[in-house]
This record gives sequence, structure tokens and C-alpha cells, in this order.
Amino acid sequence: MKTNRILVGLSVLALFLVLISCSGGSTAHSGGGVGGSGIISRGSISEFGSIVVNGTDFQTTNAVVVINGETAGTGDTAVQAHLDKGKVVTVQGTLGECDECAVAEKVIYRSDVEGPVAGVDGSDPDAVELVVMGQTVMVNYLTQLKNIDLQGIISGKVVEVSGFYDNKGIVWATFLEDKGTTYELDAIYEVKGIVDSLDTDLKTFMLNGLAVDYSIADTSGLPGGKPVDGLWIKAEGSVDPAFTHMSADVIVQEDEIDAENAEEVEITGFVTFYIAFDEFIVGNQVVVVEEGAVFVDGDQADVAPGKKIEAEGELVDGILRAWEIEFWEPDQFEIEGSVTDFVS
Repeated sequence: MKTNRILVGLSVLALFLVLISCSGGSTAHSGGGVGGSGIISRGSISEFGSIVVNGTDFQTTNAVVVINGETAGTGDTAVQAHLDKGKVVTVQGTLGECDECAVAEKVIYRSDVEGPVAGVDGSDPDAVELVVMGQTVMVNYLTQLKNIDLQGIISGKVVEVSGFYDNKGIVWATFLEDKGTTYELDAIYEVKGIVDSLDTDLKTFMLNGLAVDYSIADTSGLPGGKPVDGLWIKAEGSVDPAFTHMSADVIVQEDEIDAENAEEVEITGFVTFYIAFDEFIVGNQVVVVEEGAVFVDGDQADVAPGKKIEAEGELVDGILRAWEIEFWEPDQFEIEGSVTDFVS
């Protein structure tokens, strides 16, 4: 169930080189973001009313809600209908009148895995480990469950997973839903990950434990129209009865931030690759630590692959220039709200 660390490291390094080449290597501020300025926040939804992500309360009255690449609606009604606590979203908006508030212009959600369960390991009393289409998924008390009982998960049950990928390719689920169906041979399933072990002759590659055949896939959504090792992608297609091979219909590049410049960006995730003392990758986002940056619950020397952090800073030509780094435990969460009572 474990991913080869060396292969993952090489793949993420290749991804970094692709990102740098796309950004042109520039670090000069070009004065833009969401409509030229604004805030972008990527993290799991902790509260509704409006929507709270990474501690920022976003007003969603006029926000466009995009689900897996399709516009699902606008405003609070669409947010309530299509999103749930625990789902990892990217919110694009404008800064509000207070430090912890903003106005959302767009809320983007893409599931990490949606497909049949291949295996369940409940030997850890504090977590359940699933294999879903070759992806190892960790479920613990942080995970928000919908229509699901962990004791009832069996092979072939179709689930939707949202969460954060660590440096080993494991998804730490913040949301897990039973889709109410079981495996079907001709059904279309979805998975995200980093392209590895690309074979351009056979037209195959690996996404952790899932072999993907892209010989008939529409790859026009990829840079240059073809996959490359280290590229973060989303694949859709049918899977075999063993849930280990996918025949892809569509493959597109994944861009978690989906912007080049913004005044303020905050992201939560695992450090997937360490480049230098002041440069690393969180998920697939390159982070450069600014001089004088503040570190919370750790220091700069603690940054390493597998560490879960929240990075806040400015997005410049696709690179997050961080002025604050906060360290988190893999299963740590925050609850925000008003105190309503005391229990002695």
C-alpha cells in the first residue's frame, strides 16, 4: 500500500521544474491576482453560514461554484447544495474589511478520488486505511463522513474522497462520502495524482498504484497535449474489476491555485518536496520563504517532506512567497466559533 519514496521525490522534482519553466523563473511582482488583486485560500471547509477556509470567513452571496470543472450555480444556495464540511476547496475573492473576512468570487472544488474501494485496513485503532483505485487513503477523526459507516465499507463500494496528499502519495482524507453505488464495469471514475513511470510507446503511466492507459484519452488539456513524468493531473475513465487499471477517456492538468498573482494566498497541505532551506513544494505549489518570515509551532529547520503546514503570503508569477508558516500535525484540526457554555 506504500508508494516508493524515491520515485515520488523524482516525480515531484520534475513537477517543480515544469512549474518554474511555466512561470519563466521570474520573482518580480507583476501586480495581479483575482482580477488584479485579492485573496486565494486553499484548504478544507471548516464552517458554513458563509464559508470558512483556513480561518478566513468568505461571504458567498455572489460566488460562482465550480464542481469538477463545471459551473454548478451561484451564491449561498449553490454553496450549500454542492459543498460539505471537510471538502478541500480553492476560494478566489477580494479582501474584506477585517483581517479574517473576505468576499468570495469563485469557489472551486475537485474531488481527489471517486471510485471503488479495493481494500480496507482497520488494524490501527486511530485510523482506517483504504485503497481506492490504487490510492492509499487515510481516514481518521478529522475526516468528515457523509452517508457512510466505516464498519460498512466493503470492496467495490464507490466513495468520493477529498483531502491532502503527502510526500508518499497518501491522501489524508478530510471528507469521505458513500456515493450509494457499487463498482460497474462501464462506469466513469476519477482520480488525481502525479504522473510516474511514463511509457510513451505503450501510452501508459502510474498514479501511485493505478496503471493508466491513455491511448484513447483526450489529452488536449495537458501542456503540449501529452502527459509527462512529474505532472499533476486528473484522469477520468473506466477501471478493471481488480481496480488497478484505468482506461482513460480524459486527462487534464490540475492547478490547485488556478492563478498567477494575488495579494494574499493561504494554503494548507503537506510538504511534498524539499528544494532548499527557503524553498519547497506544498502539494503542487512552489513556496519560497521570505526573509523575516514568521514560523508558528516550529521553525524553518523543521520544514521537511511529510510535514503538514499552512503557508500564507503573496502569489508572484505562480510562486507563493510566504511571510508566515504554521506547522500542523497530520490529524490536527481547528474549531472556530463563539463559546456558548462552560462545563465544569
